[in-house]
Amino acid sequence: IDDSAECTASCKDERSMCCLCGDGHVVYSRTGSCKKCNGGTDRSVDAPAKCQARSSGFIDDSAECTATCKTVVPEKRSLCCKCGSGKVVFSKSGSCKNCNGTPDKTYEAPEKCQARSSGFIDDSAECTASC
Repeated sequence: IDDSAECTASCKDERSMCCLCGDGHVVYSRTGSCKKCNGGTDRSVDAPAKCQARSSGFIDDSAECTATCKTVVPEKRSLCCKCGSGKVVFSKSGSCKNCNGTPDKTYEAPEKCQARSSGFIDDSAECTASC
């Protein structure tokens, strides 16, 4: 019997994904859409087998799959970047793109400047001064 017209999302060829969001945090996406990354997705990789919604060993535990994803795709940390020009800049995303090239040195920004920190101050000037 051809039941393709009756096919629901559960029979589509979807892959659950681990998503690195544009703001640096990692989310687990059961459907693979990475919708929780409101600011866009930097990259995504297949979630481990136990977190694949279509796998026989699927654990159906979003919190555990999110924790597992963070080991597969580490969250970005905000960085202090020493550019080739000698200038030091704060990079909220950890990309150091304001260096216009590869930085000479990077080191973790103070905790108050970590975008994922509960005490995040979201003040680039203050964070640059703290670098």
